[in-house]
Amino acid sequence: MAQFCISFPPPSYKELFEQLKGIKPDFSKLKGLIGLIGLPIPIYLDISQYSNEISQMIQYWQSRLSVKTLLSMIQPMVDLLGLKLADLLPKIPFLNISIVDLMAMDANVLKQKVKDALDRYGQDFLDALSAFLPLPIYFGLSIPSFEINAMIKAIYNFSCTGLIELVKGLIDQVLSKLKINAVLTLPKLPTLKELQTMIIEMIKAKAEAIAGQVIDAFNNEFEAIKHAMQILKMDINAIFAMIQFPQLPVIKFPSPFYPDFSCLAFELREAMQMYMQAIMMAVMEKIVSFVKAVLSILNIQFPSICIDIPDNLNGTEYF
Repeated sequence: MAQFCISFPPPSYKELFEQLKGIKPDFSKLKGLIGLIGLPIPIYLDISQYSNEISQMIQYWQSRLSVKTLLSMIQPMVDLLGLKLADLLPKIPFLNISIVDLMAMDANVLKQKVKDALDRYGQDFLDALSAFLPLPIYFGLSIPSFEINAMIKAIYNFSCTGLIELVKGLIDQVLSKLKINAVLTLPKLPTLKELQTMIIEMIKAKAEAIAGQVIDAFNNEFEAIKHAMQILKMDINAIFAMIQFPQLPVIKFPSPFYPDFSCLAFELREAMQMYMQAIMMAVMEKIVSFVKAVLSILNIQFPSICIDIPDNLNGTEYF
């Protein structure tokens, strides 16, 4: 067994996936990951597919680290300013829990809470998450356990976005209180709607440049992606590598997206949520660098999250 730790900035999703994709863990034996990275086990009740499960593990791992890192910066600043953290944290829609509650909650309990909220509030619950959850979740597919998982990841993205806004405001207050002449400037995070629009417009422009004629507007990003994959022979990585928002990095995914299965409706939504997570981490990297350089007086201890990696990757050993 080898221990593998990530701290901020973590390796990219692509880097982690390339390192872990050959592992075939028995997730029924990985109960420690429930508390460690907030991963519900079993991830899905109705299917077990290794590369997809490894992908989910990486996403939860990165999300958990992101929230812990933001909270590690926020708490000392809250203490310095004489504020109460509980008064500042936004509640997660319809679940009525704070981000601290989210981090303390058993992953399977959270999963059940999300299912209960969906059963009780239906579309209203989905709409409350729609800034981080593409709707419909999957075009032409209904897979309840996959959809619940997508909702949980949207909750983590909701949490990270709220904490980024909070930490930026607290940094400004701390700089003022300590009379430090510095300014933290961050790139604007695009919205999910802006990402969807860019995908459509980008593929339309690419198709027109190749075809030399005007292409009818796509009704949604799924139609655009399908055209890009079937007609332009592009894969998910090639499509998302064309996306560029001001002052934010290009995000690259594995190619093929999953090495052992393909489902366009599912891969599109996974890529969109991963993209939003990746650009939030890029913004967080700027925050962490600024705090380490300018606010070292706070002596903030940044977290890492470690998991055990088997020495051989043939599936006979497990985390």
